[in-house]
Amino acid sequence: MIRFFILSVLILLFTQCRRNGTITQQPVVNYDCVPVNQVGNDIVPVDQINALLDKYVAKGLPGISFLARKGHVYWEQQKGLADKDKNRSLKACMVWPGFSITKMYTATVILRLKEEGKLSLDQKIATCLPANIVSKIPGADKITVRMLLNHSSGIENFWDNSDYVLGYLDNPTKPYTINDYLNAAQERLFEPGTDASYSNTNYLILSLIIDHVTGSTHQQAYEKYIFKPLGFSGTYYKLLPGIQSTNTPKLYADMEGEGQLVDFTTNSYIQFANEYGSNGILATPKNYVDFLHALTHNKILNANTFTEMKTWFTGSVQGEVYGLGFENYDFEGKEIYGHSGSSFGGRTLLVYIPGKDLTLFIGVNASVELGGPVLIHFANFVADIARLLTR
Repeated sequence: MIRFFILSVLILLFTQCRRNGTITQQPVVNYDCVPVNQVGNDIVPVDQINALLDKYVAKGLPGISFLARKGHVYWEQQKGLADKDKNRSLKACMVWPGFSITKMYTATVILRLKEEGKLSLDQKIATCLPANIVSKIPGADKITVRMLLNHSSGIENFWDNSDYVLGYLDNPTKPYTINDYLNAAQERLFEPGTDASYSNTNYLILSLIIDHVTGSTHQQAYEKYIFKPLGFSGTYYKLLPGIQSTNTPKLYADMEGEGQLVDFTTNSYIQFANEYGSNGILATPKNYVDFLHALTHNKILNANTFTEMKTWFTGSVQGEVYGLGFENYDFEGKEIYGHSGSSFGGRTLLVYIPGKDLTLFIGVNASVELGGPVLIHFANFVADIARLLTR
């Protein structure tokens, strides 16, 4: 429900520092913030992007963070407020929640385990989960790991379960458990492998597979296969360390869909701590784009595995096009892929434009889940950015 509405709007729209000087190409240093000597204004149309950022902040988005990477050069900009009450401006190198961008990290770990021979993408999930979990997943003997990755499992999204959503809205501070999520995902939408429908439950189960196969935790697997090899110290899972507690934007929700934003930060962080594998990554914009850049340039997975990651499965509903941890966006005939993120309090986008070799992160610290002006402004902003950068 939450994610599908924004994706539908985006698909509808899609289908209708140093400012000057020569930038010396240098090897990337794994800082969590962009070094001054790697900033350049020639990789994106700076004036037009600044104009768009100003336009949509003026329309009511509290704050927008934008970061682009091409090769070893970056361009970043932040407009608007990190904290409306304190009139505190957004700054570079703040830590942003990724929301469903987390799914790319979970998929990447699964694919690394596949490369190591610890699982097969076409094995049934009943064979790589503990018995107490298998018993709570109807049809686990028919569903493969691949089907979880590309959302062709038919497993209900717990966020589409009306009882779960109403319960969450009534008590967003409740400490939800794995059983709560699995109990809210008992419906089967179609026979496994016959269609596609986005489901957070798929990635909850993938995180449990990582736990079972590694004998450790999926958080430790993120660190082993992604954070440490890429030198990230500005990426976290579920919880922020105290030192970063004020280095993150406040998160605002429009609960009624009428443009009235309320501070939802505390509740959002409770949600991050509760969920598994589908949400919970927090990182600086540079860490986000460096992760996707490394992924798209075969620095994490081998070339064959990455090609398999981009094998698209198309569902019967427009916009339901998935790879293994990727969402595919066709914008006016130009390919863009990566993942969007949305939940109460914010929206994010981490994508790669292969025709331009350009990686982008966008963060907006406001959300609306039932329609309304904030959602429309975000969708229009993303469409305007895509149009500008793919022409």
